[in-house]
Amino acid sequence: MFQSDREGPTRIFVIDVATRATRRVGAAGNWNDEDPSWSADGRRLTFASTRAGGNNFDIYVMDADGSNLVRLTDHPAPDQDPVWAVDGRSVFFTSERNGRGEIYRVWLNDKRVDRLTSGFSRAIMPAASPDGRYLAFAAQLIMGFRIELIDLTDGSRRSVGTSGGACRPAFAPNSQELAFVHLDSEPSRLEAVTETGRRTLIADQNKWVYYPSYSPDGRYVAFSVSPEHHAGEDWDLAITDAARPGAITVLTSGRGNDRVPEWRPRVQ
Repeated sequence: MFQSDREGPTRIFVIDVATRATRRVGAAGNWNDEDPSWSADGRRLTFASTRAGGNNFDIYVMDADGSNLVRLTDHPAPDQDPVWAVDGRSVFFTSERNGRGEIYRVWLNDKRVDRLTSGFSRAIMPAASPDGRYLAFAAQLIMGFRIELIDLTDGSRRSVGTSGGACRPAFAPNSQELAFVHLDSEPSRLEAVTETGRRTLIADQNKWVYYPSYSPDGRYVAFSVSPEHHAGEDWDLAITDAARPGAITVLTSGRGNDRVPEWRPRVQ
């Protein structure tokens, strides 16, 4: 699954990695659907959308076939970057409802919203560990972004081993490795960190790389590549072998920016 503006507005698509066949998920309208994230059982997805009008993003969920659309948030500030909690009962997201980016949690049963972060210039891009214990996010400080980790069992917080600018964290299926975008030089590169070490996944002097996502079996990492960032960008989907990273297999091409890939979990 990924987001793309290949049809004009940003919409959500799924791609078969083997055949490269692509189809849109959900209705097409005069709105933008962004930041898709699968539930742990692979049956639902959450995303940010301007479907309510006014170009303001709120958080929605729907079934994998685009049915049963539910709006979870309704706030004048933009709500973005949604990711599922592992148990499927809540969704973490970024919002500027406090005047700057912070991480919040919305509960599906009553749409109650709880704030989880404070003390940063910005806290954005949450990622939940598959074992349900941790929430990683990008925290902006005076010297740039770094990756922070919240232990959801006790609320404790610590920095992960990332020096220089870092964003877009993504957990491996075993919750033991955390990939992220490293921004200390141009173009960006993908790195991964564990409790005992750190390694480079993708570092290409001619390509920007962003939005890492591990396959359910941990064998591959999907991401987006572009020759430029911001002006002149042209993002396409790509994958690499997580055990032998470095080689890039590009999956999409042509018109539009294909971004924020996420592997679908095995349907339970």
